[in-house]
Amino acid sequence: MTLKALSITASSAIALMTGALMMSTATPAQASICGSDYIVNPGDTLSKIARTAYGSDRDFQIIYSANVDTIGPNPGRIEIGMRLDIPCIGGATASTADASVIKQTDTAEALPAPNDRAIRVVTGSGWAPFTDETQEQGGMITEIINVSLENADGSPDYKIDFINDWGAHLQPLISDHAYDFSIAWFKPNCAYMDKLSKDSQFRCNNLGWSEPMFEQIFGYYTSASAATPTKHSDLLGKSICRPLGYATFMLEEKDLSEPNITLVRGQDPATCFKGLADGTFDAVALAVDTAEGTIAELGLQDQVRYDEPLSQVLTIHAVIAKTNPMAEQYLATLDSGINSIKETGEWFQIIRRHLTAHRALTN
Repeated sequence: MTLKALSITASSAIALMTGALMMSTATPAQASICGSDYIVNPGDTLSKIARTAYGSDRDFQIIYSANVDTIGPNPGRIEIGMRLDIPCIGGATASTADASVIKQTDTAEALPAPNDRAIRVVTGSGWAPFTDETQEQGGMITEIINVSLENADGSPDYKIDFINDWGAHLQPLISDHAYDFSIAWFKPNCAYMDKLSKDSQFRCNNLGWSEPMFEQIFGYYTSASAATPTKHSDLLGKSICRPLGYATFMLEEKDLSEPNITLVRGQDPATCFKGLADGTFDAVALAVDTAEGTIAELGLQDQVRYDEPLSQVLTIHAVIAKTNPMAEQYLATLDSGINSIKETGEWFQIIRRHLTAHRALTN
């Protein structure tokens, strides 16, 4: 097997950011302006607030990321009177990671033996803006784990490799301990084990999960001419398109699995949205940042509707095999770094910079 590898070593000197997030105090009557606070009014949604602040519904993920502790797990149901920070997008502080340590090589050689002195992390490309070799610092989640490990307790040695065979990451690469962590993976709600697929049950039973590295909004889209669903049960009996290879646990926990619905596996997000627009499918289920970019590329903004009340929040993590003899220690180490950069504000600066860059590319 030919493996394309990209390595990020711990030799990079990554300093903590000291700049505070751009925020100021606003009165409840003040309009939603970036760099201000905003008081949620009757009829507000995150999309509506983003449209006022940035001129685009698509940027509500940035507002959610800045206010995740305030809003909680359902971004589609913000409460009247909430005070939200509205950060400015663009002009975010530059990355502290040293890009000169990133090297790309093509190799057909066997993977090196594990090094007990270094934490080994594997990820793959093709998932912009999260993990992708063409993105700055290998993508947002790659940079988050890089900076987190640099700031973790004990200053561990570590290495991050891109191996673009996602199917091999969980088995055999981390199951056999050739790598310690794999990024980035959605965590199923394991409280609904009896509703989950075998793949999701495997993740619940066999993986240890880091602290959340990012909260991604997952959404449902229907035809603009169809009745608006207000709860997940409104989609029962419908055909829902979900791209081939994408996880389905978020549908399963809402009872949106066969035979309750007809699950259609589109070749890619564009296939799903084209089918929604021409009436082939009743709904599309997809992460909002990916969905909105696809809708814009296809010019379908007037034909499909984002059903914001059905929104779910998916958490993205690094995972480690529970059988790894260092699992507990390595998770504690990584979590100390994640919590550190969240406390200093560097975590959000990384998110804001990557989402802003991705927005510019897909507008």
